[in-house]
Amino acid sequence: MGSKKVTLKRKDTHRPDSTMRMRMLLVSGVMLIVALVIISNLITISIKNNARYEALANENQFKGKKVEANRGSIYDSDGKILAQSATVYTIVVAPKLLNDLDNEKVDTATGLTEQKRQKQTVARILADNLKDQGVTYDGVIADIEDTIKDNPNSQWLKIASEIEKPKADAILAAANEAALAFGVIYTEQGTKRYYPQGDLAASIVGFTNFDGDGVYGVEAYYNEYLAGVDGKIITATDANGNEMPYKNEENYSAQDGSSVYLTINEKLQYSLEKNLAQAVEDYGVENRACGIIMNAKTGAVLAMATAPGYDLNDRNAIYYEDDRKELEEIQELIDKEKKRDDDDEHESEPDPTMMGEYELKAYEQGITLQELYDQTYSSMREQQWKNKTITELYYPGSVFKVITGSAALEEKAISINTSFGCNYTYTVVDTDFHCWSARAHGMLDFTRAMTTSCNPYFIQTGQALGGTNFCNYFKAFGFTEKTGIDLPGEVDSIYVSAENMGPVELASCAFGQSNKITPLQMITAYAAVVNGGYLLQPYVVSKVVDANGNIVKTAETTVKRQVISEETSAQMRSVLETVVNANGGSNAYIKGYKIGGKSGTAQKQDKNIQEKREDLYASSYCGFFPADDPEIIMLVVIDEPLGYDANGSHIYYGSVTACPVVRNTFKEILPALNYYPEYTDEELAAMDITVPSVEGHTCERAQETLEELGLTVEVIGEGDSVVAQMPARGSGVPREGRVILYTEEDYETEYTTVPNVLGYSVSDVNLLLSQAGLNFKVGDGAANHSGAVSSAQNYYYGDLVPRGTVVEVYFTIKDEG
Repeated sequence: MGSKKVTLKRKDTHRPDSTMRMRMLLVSGVMLIVALVIISNLITISIKNNARYEALANENQFKGKKVEANRGSIYDSDGKILAQSATVYTIVVAPKLLNDLDNEKVDTATGLTEQKRQKQTVARILADNLKDQGVTYDGVIADIEDTIKDNPNSQWLKIASEIEKPKADAILAAANEAALAFGVIYTEQGTKRYYPQGDLAASIVGFTNFDGDGVYGVEAYYNEYLAGVDGKIITATDANGNEMPYKNEENYSAQDGSSVYLTINEKLQYSLEKNLAQAVEDYGVENRACGIIMNAKTGAVLAMATAPGYDLNDRNAIYYEDDRKELEEIQELIDKEKKRDDDDEHESEPDPTMMGEYELKAYEQGITLQELYDQTYSSMREQQWKNKTITELYYPGSVFKVITGSAALEEKAISINTSFGCNYTYTVVDTDFHCWSARAHGMLDFTRAMTTSCNPYFIQTGQALGGTNFCNYFKAFGFTEKTGIDLPGEVDSIYVSAENMGPVELASCAFGQSNKITPLQMITAYAAVVNGGYLLQPYVVSKVVDANGNIVKTAETTVKRQVISEETSAQMRSVLETVVNANGGSNAYIKGYKIGGKSGTAQKQDKNIQEKREDLYASSYCGFFPADDPEIIMLVVIDEPLGYDANGSHIYYGSVTACPVVRNTFKEILPALNYYPEYTDEELAAMDITVPSVEGHTCERAQETLEELGLTVEVIGEGDSVVAQMPARGSGVPREGRVILYTEEDYETEYTTVPNVLGYSVSDVNLLLSQAGLNFKVGDGAANHSGAVSSAQNYYYGDLVPRGTVVEVYFTIKDEG
């Protein structure tokens, strides 16, 4: 049988099929992409972002400790401190150290374990020294126990902050004396901002937040200078964050902040604030009052105040009495609501018709009474922090006639001798405008019109000037832009633009209505009218001095432009001095001083309409001294006075509410600025007589001495010599005033009751006081004016005073002059 050769074909296992090849290519591609990504990231990290990752590495490797810079101080113009920083301490307990103490070993003296003894000792020391911070023994014990329960390793439990050094030292000394474990009580150093003068110049100085940054006033505006630059100490750390010895430790010293010196003078500021506060009280002011005193030649602000003010050291309290009462009323409702809830006596569905004012307000807003309280409190607090002179707008009223008048004189649209008629009502197109006076003034020239503050005259002055010129001067005097003062929060004015300035608008604007401006804009424009025509940029900081005593910034007078000529300015100064002195003197008159000024009373048209009222006014007065060469200018705004005089009439005229503030402040500050009275012959003739001492003299000789001075004498007793007198020596008594002489050693002083003389004429006041056995002294103001009535007296009626006491009475005229 033959054999058959069979050839077997073997499969080629080395030849990949197409699927395998694709897989290999895919894997290779992915690996290549991953490699490229890794290389790209390495390039990014090591080259492009090297600085960033180096910083992160250093942050992990090195530990930085901040060294706080000391914030600079704020001083007034005489170097009195208004704001400063002081070192304070946070009191801290280390719960872990207490928890690690032996809880088995009993102290033989106290019968307590060492752990319990030290816990109780810590609580006692802290409670004894920090009572005024609200720290209690039980509270400290509870806080320690709670902290240990939550975190047995905690080394930090804050007990109190902003503790001054003497008290912090006392706490540490007590801990050492009680043999507490080292570090159980320790302190951390910090700083606290103090305001030594409290509420003085609060709206200018401002304050800092919890981080130490300025948020209001100069503290905010000059924060960059005051704050300084914090330093840092950098040390190396191990993997656990512990510091390691490091020979190249970096120490970056803190750069302390610079100090700021204000143009504000403490004496002037105090006087302005005091007199504003008195006006707020006297005239029932609803929307605060404000004032500015400025150097008319440089723009330096010497005083700037808002009343009521607030204490910078306790700025969260509410200081305006009406605001406090409102919050108290809401709180009472909250308490009643809580009681109803506790008693389950509240209605399931509230009835708006049965709600009071605040309940209805909360209901309409869809909030709770507590939310209404919080909202109201926050709004009131923010309001009292604001500087009213730069953050609020007002209608200037007749003070603005000074601007209209000077513009018209400069353009030769009128002259000092130009006369216009006043028939009480003046019609422009279809709108009737009325004079403030209930009677027509008739024909008036410029000086007389300014003195009587005649509205129709200045409407016609505005017409003579023309709408275009009026708008040009309105802009030139700075009313369309912020003044640029170095304080935060200054707002823009609201005014009728040139495009919208029709005949009716021009008429209204010409006497101070329609346009709303800030008080600071008004006084800077007014200063330009009387200082030769120069519009200045106001400022409150005179210089900035660094921690080494180097001056780094100095304020300089900045003249924006000359608005009117010196000739026109001189005319306006003369006219405004006449306004004060005409007809025997206005309410701004001060014996021996040449004052110029103008009042203003503007209806708050927008708010009256909004609230459906007619009694809201912005009342103001702007005065300057010396009248012939002004150095000092002062503006006071009384916003919404709602007081009433002795006859029940609403007191709201600027001449009655704002003018006395200007007069009284001038009277106090001018001598402090080394301006002393220079009396005219008429004023000298009317000067009070200084009573000499006649005690110990014979009755006959004493009587001759006093009568030779023009005084009348009343002798009480049968003795031959004078043992006592009233008024005392040195007192000022008017001519023909009365001096009481007592002649017996066991004499009894005779007393009399001060009568109410408010609302009377000069002659009537003289009669009433004379009948009461009192001397009558006429105060500054409008006593010589034919229409003057008494508005204030230095003793309250009903007071029991010795016979012969001098009662000083002030007189005012109720007009717009």
